[in-house]
Amino acid sequence: MSQRQPVEREPSPVGSSVVHSVLLVGAYDQSHKVQFEASSLPGHLIQLMRTGVAEHRVGGRQYIISPGDLLWYHEDEQMVGEVLETPWSWYSVNFIAPTLPPPPFEHRVRRAHPAAYEHFASLLDAWLDIDADPALREIRVHARLLTLLADIEDEGGLPFRMDASARLWWDIEGELRRDLSQPVTLCRMVEMSGRSAMTISRACHEAVGLPPLKRIKQVKMSLARGLVRSSDLRMGEIAARIGYSRVHEFSRDYHRHFDTTPTNDRMSAE
Repeated sequence: MSQRQPVEREPSPVGSSVVHSVLLVGAYDQSHKVQFEASSLPGHLIQLMRTGVAEHRVGGRQYIISPGDLLWYHEDEQMVGEVLETPWSWYSVNFIAPTLPPPPFEHRVRRAHPAAYEHFASLLDAWLDIDADPALREIRVHARLLTLLADIEDEGGLPFRMDASARLWWDIEGELRRDLSQPVTLCRMVEMSGRSAMTISRACHEAVGLPPLKRIKQVKMSLARGLVRSSDLRMGEIAARIGYSRVHEFSRDYHRHFDTTPTNDRMSAE
């Protein structure tokens, strides 16, 4: 048996995986030049462009996307764009990881690590292997996603243009996300930013196409759905995390947002 090498200090224990659940892995293609509009999914969504070129606008940012570009979205970002060169194809993975912060906007689109194509292909193979033992399939999918995440190097993002008004909103939203259990009002946003309610409303609409309070409700519900579907927290604990003191009010708003109750949503995810 080999001797353990001495270390200056003992490493700290490693906790549970940052990835709670993987919701979707796929490979997609578009053969026609089209304009598109969509919303990213709850949690994290990472895409790797394989072929083609597209103009891409999301949250007040505008990019030209080409093969080898990696895109990272986080929780219900609205996107519009146009395919400029075909065939346009990409890999995609959607996963829930509540404690994993997304990259800063400057790094949301960047050149992929050389091994990213191989990692995505391996991840997709594990995802599609529905005949495998369920526990083994889960291990393989999580292991390959974590390998992909570990190899996403932060070498700087691609050039992009961002409207100053959208930047104001993202600064406000980022501050509010630090503690969604606190009440959110336009007055609080005004005090936080030193800007007028009208300026804040314009900024939010520029960034996400919604009024400020409706956007924050969307953020809260997206976080809640991730916790409902991928954690063991009680509904009262989830409600409290996003600022509800009464579970029935949380359940009512959840049903309005997702057309299902939190309890039924958790059961369907099992």
